[in-house]
Amino acid sequence: MYDTEAMFAGITALFQFQTLLFLVLGFLIGFIVGAIPGFNDANVMAILLPFTLVLDPTVAVIMMATIYTGAQAAGSIPAILMNIPGTPGNAASTLEGYPMARAGKAGYALGLSFGASTFGALIGAFLALVLAPVLGMFALKFGPSEMFMVAVLGLTVVSTLASESYEKGMMIALFGILVSLIGADSMSGFPRATYGIPELYDGLPMIPVLLGLFGLSELLFLLGRATIADQGRRSSDGWSEIFRGLKNSAGHQINLWRSSILGFFVGVVPGAGATIGSFLAYGQARQWSKDRESFGKGNPEGLVATDSANNATANGALVPMLTLGLPGSASTLVMLAALVLHGLRPGPEFFTTFIVDAYSILFSTFLAAGLIATLGVLLARPAQHIVFVPNAFLVPTVTVLVFIGAYAWRFMAFDIMLMIVFGLFGAILKVYRYPVPAFMLAIILGPLLESNFLRATRIGGANNLFDGPINKVLVAMIVLSLVAPLATALFRRCKK
Repeated sequence: MYDTEAMFAGITALFQFQTLLFLVLGFLIGFIVGAIPGFNDANVMAILLPFTLVLDPTVAVIMMATIYTGAQAAGSIPAILMNIPGTPGNAASTLEGYPMARAGKAGYALGLSFGASTFGALIGAFLALVLAPVLGMFALKFGPSEMFMVAVLGLTVVSTLASESYEKGMMIALFGILVSLIGADSMSGFPRATYGIPELYDGLPMIPVLLGLFGLSELLFLLGRATIADQGRRSSDGWSEIFRGLKNSAGHQINLWRSSILGFFVGVVPGAGATIGSFLAYGQARQWSKDRESFGKGNPEGLVATDSANNATANGALVPMLTLGLPGSASTLVMLAALVLHGLRPGPEFFTTFIVDAYSILFSTFLAAGLIATLGVLLARPAQHIVFVPNAFLVPTVTVLVFIGAYAWRFMAFDIMLMIVFGLFGAILKVYRYPVPAFMLAIILGPLLESNFLRATRIGGANNLFDGPINKVLVAMIVLSLVAPLATALFRRCKK
């Protein structure tokens, strides 16, 4: 099953000057794109796609893969420092990272983030290398009913996001699902709640909504503050805090392994994505934590869980893309296009026909993980000072970037107006203490819930949702996710 000669040939091809040069270049491009709110790695990869035709096929795909890795790692920088996720997969990083930055611990939070990201990327790379030849067929078993259960499992995280009021969390999540259904019906194509606006026919665009809920709404609140962080609570912001965060991230061994493995397998499921993986990991970290009350206030366990999971998910998404030709995200779709354009057609025979290229791509993910801990940390030190920049300069600059990012998603002026609407709505939610992440998670999962529910019930009726061993395992996980917090709270109460 595992050809050692092909592995050695793949490693040899990887350690060529041209391959390493474009690997580092791809990581830097992805890192810069991920650190700028609103700029999407998939768009940049699509722009660069025609230029990769002059490169060797393996070099081109490795460059695309490291752009993806760099963007996932760097997306936590604005999430931690400004409460604005760099990519949708980093939305969960705001939950604990931003409160730490507000408390003057930006350097420590960035160190934790890059340490967890490196670990998650390494575990994801190892699992992809070991399991890719056999795991592709397992991913093919996820039909509409299984994907519906995955989406329901994702919604169980709402209880962990609504730390102050579970009722508010469920209410805003249900409203988010309703909002997510705006656009054409997934089965009939009939437009719903579009009010004749053609820009809404394809549904709500993710990036403008994300920038509005997290970015613009937070910028409105920063207008009343001198800086993001309280100067009076400023801790050491040199190398010491970053390295302390790196060191302490290694102390969360169980959390790192659990979140990384969970994130990887979520990535293997086509269509799930890093956002679901990171939120699920955050929910698991909070449920198993001994200090659940501090979540949402800057708990390191939550940040370690989210950032290890989303980087492991990125490598997990390579498995169905290579073995089945099924992209799990817009980024892997561009990578798939790059493979096809260069004559490397993914599918079940990919690890026999193009085995050397396959191992070169998989081994490159280990080097990309190493770049997170080196180049990422080097760039973290100047980045941490953002929280102490006067808001009189910071807010206008970031506002311009947010508006550009909203427009650059589809190059439509309508998306800017949509971002403003959701920015004001996000501000209202924060004023009345409704969990914004719960609303965002529901918007992401809503289309997945609807489309797969309709397909599954039309294929085999309502019973089809619970048939099959995978569905039974997922139902058990859903029940456990709902019951575990109640059982833990009851146990602690009895113990006291």
